Amino acid sequence: MPVLKKNHDPVGQAVWDYQNGIRGESIVVTTDIAEDELLLPSYFFRTFEQMPVQEQEALKRCAGRVLDVGAGAGVHSIWLQDQGFEVDALEISPLSCETMRKGGVKNVFLQDIHTFTDHKYDTILLLMNGAGIAQTLPGLRILLLHLATLLNPGGKILADSSDLLYLFTDENGETWVDIASDTYYGQMQYQLTYKSIKGKPFSWLFVDAETFCDYAGFCGFTVKERFAGAHFDYLVELVL
Repeated sequence: MPVLKKNHDPVGQAVWDYQNGIRGESIVVTTDIAEDELLLPSYFFRTFEQMPVQEQEALKRCAGRVLDVGAGAGVHSIWLQDQGFEVDALEISPLSCETMRKGGVKNVFLQDIHTFTDHKYDTILLLMNGAGIAQTLPGLRILLLHLATLLNPGGKILADSSDLLYLFTDENGETWVDIASDTYYGQMQYQLTYKSIKGKPFSWLFVDAETFCDYAGFCGFTVKERFAGAHFDYLVELVL
């Protein structure tokens, strides 16, 4: 995903406003399979205790030098810094990067992960359904192969995602996914709006754990562990 322009950066503007005391507005999340939802900017500033269990588990499993991909307002990076880790925070949102710098994140990069090279890490984080940046299943393979080039020998990826099959399951347990469709059921179209700022539509991938682990294996990773979250979500630890 390319670096955003500030006039198409609703999340960045929302977190910047929140950090600077401008409160009261929510981010409107529009998708192609569900009704609009509201996302509070405060969610990007949650404490470790407020994080979902899979995020807490991921942070506790970090080792060595860490790359935080899609770092948002930097809550994961800041927590890791406080524990003594060297962390690089990567974002495509310019206002999120400004927010992180103001909030104390030491190493911030405004760049698309697919063009991010010349650095090596022991741990790569993809949190807040971070695997979604792959956008599609073919994109997941491309992403994992690229991330492998950024890892030191024995390095690992900690990534979370969700299985959206529950959205296509009725009260009798019957699913109604169109198996003839060329599009994987977890591939969604998103558009985010904050105040008058409307982001451009984009694809986001939610991938079931079995498929994620299969793709990881194809890309040379060993699945060390899977950790279930509270609501059809999970964390995977992939070791190169």
